[in-house]
Amino acid sequence: ELLRYLTIPHLLARRAVVDDIEIDGEVIRAGEGVIASLLAANWDPAAFPEPDKVDLERKAAHHMSFGWGPHQCVGQQLARVELQVVFGALFRRIPALRMAVDLSELKFKEDSQAYGIYELPVAW
Repeated sequence: ELLRYLTIPHLLARRAVVDDIEIDGEVIRAGEGVIASLLAANWDPAAFPEPDKVDLERKAAHHMSFGWGPHQCVGQQLARVELQVVFGALFRRIPALRMAVDLSELKFKEDSQAYGIYELPVAW
């Protein structure tokens, strides 16, 4: 859910159209460029009801954070395992871990290729 909500790859996928295609009444000709937004796909209310809310119970397995089809991130399985191991170990070893500042105080990276935060002050 956090991968869906935050969509770490902040740059848009750029592709060239191979064959003419019509999408929602618009024709895109072969050779023309298209820009696909992973963020827009991950916040599509048809796929994710109330997409602007973080719902840790949401079954968001079909998010686009790692791409799709032949353009998937080759390291996605490693990233998933790392997240499971890190969060599991962290909360098991430091069960009182909590944020030391209010969410509104976090400074988000919106000026780089990867979305995230500059720092996360914590306490326990």
